[in-house]
Amino acid sequence: MNDKQRAEAASPRASVSADTVIDAFALARQGDFVQGEIPLVRLTRAVEGLPEQPSGEAGLVRWSVQGEIGKGVIGTGFASGQPLLRLHVQAHPVLICQRCNAPFAFAVDSQAVLQLVKSEDELDDDLSFDAQDPDVADSLPEKVVGSHRFDLLAQVEDELILSIPYVPKHPVCPGAQAKDGDAQQAPATQRPSPFAVLEQLKRKD
Repeated sequence: MNDKQRAEAASPRASVSADTVIDAFALARQGDFVQGEIPLVRLTRAVEGLPEQPSGEAGLVRWSVQGEIGKGVIGTGFASGQPLLRLHVQAHPVLICQRCNAPFAFAVDSQAVLQLVKSEDELDDDLSFDAQDPDVADSLPEKVVGSHRFDLLAQVEDELILSIPYVPKHPVCPGAQAKDGDAQQAPATQRPSPFAVLEQLKRKD
C-alpha cells in the first residue's frame, strides 16, 4: 500500500466523489462526506446567458456535501431525526456589471441545508409550528425529493443559480474611484469676490 492509499484509507469520509449520482439517504444515514469540482462551463443551466467563462482553476466550481441526521431546529424540534445534506458551493462566475457594462468575477460561497423527503407530496407538508416566525423560517432546511440515485450536480447547479444576482454590479466600478479622486484633487473654481468686481468697475469709470 503506497502513501496515497494509506491516506485514503485513513480518511474514507473525506474523499473526492468521482460519481455524483449517489444514494442520498445512505449518505445522510452514514454521515458520509463527499466533495468534488467541475468546470463551470459544464453547468449549462447556470452559464446560460452569461459571458464566456474562464478555463483552468478560475473556472472551477468546488462543492462538498456532508450527510447527517437532523437534531432539530432550536425551539421547534423540526427536522429532528430527518436525513439532511449540508451543501457547500464555491465558484467565481464571470458576470456583466449592469452599471458599467464591464465583466467581473463574482465570488460565490454558498451553503444550504437540504432535507430529504421520499415523495413530492411531502414537499408541501403543513408545518406543526408557527412558520410565520421569520427567525424560525430562515433556519428551516429546504426540502428536496431524495432517492437512491440522487444527482448531486443538479443540486450544486441549483444552488449556484440561486447565488448569482439578478442584477449583478461591481461593489465599485472600475474608474469610478479614480474619477472621485480626481474630483477631490482638482482645485475648486472660486467665484470672484463681489468687492473685487466692484473695484474693477470703478477703475473703468
